[in-house]
Amino acid sequence: MTLFVAIFLGIVQGMTEFLPVSSSGHLVLFQKIFGVDVDCLFFDIVVHLGTLVAIFIVYRKTIIDLIKHPFQEKAQKLVFATLPTIIIAILFKDVFKSSFNGNFLFLGFFATAVMMFVADYSCKHNYQYKSLSYGGAIIMGVFQGMAIFPGVSRSGSTITSALVQGVRRNESAEFSFLMSIPAILGSLVFELFDIGTATLNISVFSLFAGFVFSAISGYFAIKFMLKVIKKAKFNLFGVYLLLLAIFVALNQFIFKLF
Repeated sequence: MTLFVAIFLGIVQGMTEFLPVSSSGHLVLFQKIFGVDVDCLFFDIVVHLGTLVAIFIVYRKTIIDLIKHPFQEKAQKLVFATLPTIIIAILFKDVFKSSFNGNFLFLGFFATAVMMFVADYSCKHNYQYKSLSYGGAIIMGVFQGMAIFPGVSRSGSTITSALVQGVRRNESAEFSFLMSIPAILGSLVFELFDIGTATLNISVFSLFAGFVFSAISGYFAIKFMLKVIKKAKFNLFGVYLLLLAIFVALNQFIFKLF
């Protein structure tokens, strides 16, 4: 993996982790386009840590408050949201792992596109907003668990599931980003069990560059997403993902460019 590819993938990870377009799907897609055939497990861990830095910077006050008051309602809801994600990840670990070969990537992008149109419709036709309930947090956790499948956006699916329930837009986005912290940390723990068999064949400079650029792009992606959800412009992401799903499907079954 060259330094340029590491920087590019770091930017892609940071942006797509928080934009509703699927970070895992875009990483798989671009790794195939660039012909990256080395074991990227350790690199993926590093760039995910970069996105965590972005979350901590943007939501530092909220996170500090959660640490100081670990038994408050928001912290409890985060626990409720994390549990179904863990259960789904454990039960379907082999299924999710095999899906990263990219064979069904177009289905993931298509599913996220549908969710974006649903989110856009919900924002424009739901006029009675409410706070997130404990049951709603569990539902968001279920959607987060299913988003392990490449092409299915974690932020897109969780925010959509909240908006359909009538949860306020800003609360939907904030809770979605906060619940990504235990999800990302949990996925890193699972991946660390396999790191012993992974070959560290990526330079330190490439790893550092991927980390830094994923953190920077992730910071701006969060800020941008918060503006998007206020304007409820999810249909634009839906169109993009629909076109991307068609492109990936055409390449896989007809053109076979990568």
